[in-house]
Amino acid sequence: MTASDTADAPTTRPSVVDQRLARVTAGLCRDHPASARAVRGVLAPLRDRLRRVHERCVQADADAWAAYRADLDRGLDELSVEVARAAREPGRASGVDDVLTATAARLEVRAWELRLHTADGDDARVAAARQLVRAVETSLEQLAATPARPALRAQLDHDLEALRRTVEVAERG
Repeated sequence: MTASDTADAPTTRPSVVDQRLARVTAGLCRDHPASARAVRGVLAPLRDRLRRVHERCVQADADAWAAYRADLDRGLDELSVEVARAAREPGRASGVDDVLTATAARLEVRAWELRLHTADGDDARVAAARQLVRAVETSLEQLAATPARPALRAQLDHDLEALRRTVEVAERG
């Protein structure tokens, strides 16, 4: 990836990422038709959430955005590889869903980190949001170590929702 690949104009950043996610979704659905419903079920809501996060990331400096985009692109490339691997595993029906859930959460956390990097607002709430980022990362590590655990997925969902609310409240001041 070259610097020009990630030198998106600030006003086009949300649409650039949205289009990238749309292409990845279409490719995964094409390559893994048996998992298409799960792919769309996880990545469509992710696209919506990221679109809202990215609308507030236009203030990010070019270097922070470039680093974020490179990480996003790596994550989406890894998602394709991991979905293919999980789809080949016999007897693990939840494998693709686990991969999608963990990757979507990881990508969303990276977007929130970028947004927090540019956040103006209540310092205590921004600090609380950063602490929630760490909680989500811990949940992701636990989920990676022991996939298909409903309690861990519920904790991950809870931590992500708390992060979303905290950042939005912090930005309102």
